[in-house]
Amino acid sequence: MDFMKIAEGDKEFVRDFENFVNGKVSSTEKTGMAMTTMHRYLQQQAFKVMLGYMKGLAHNYRKGRYDDRNEWASRLAAEAYAHLIEADLIFDPDYDNA
Repeated sequence: MDFMKIAEGDKEFVRDFENFVNGKVSSTEKTGMAMTTMHRYLQQQAFKVMLGYMKGLAHNYRKGRYDDRNEWASRLAAEAYAHLIEADLIFDPDYDNA
């Protein structure tokens, strides 16, 4: 997906989140766990964002678009994403062709 084709508010979130994980986050695990205290609807929405990120990393991994800096995240995303497809928990007809 072309980053420039998303809504301006979504671009702002990506930039803010990038800045957060690039030096402001103290504990990724504790931050993730704290997110489970959000309103339940917002947890659902946040999870959809996480799945979109996982999908992007998984597709990039299958296409060889990763390097040593993100290989672990990309490989883990690809394994998890493939399992979700195999378990019929998500549908992505493009993943087989990635």
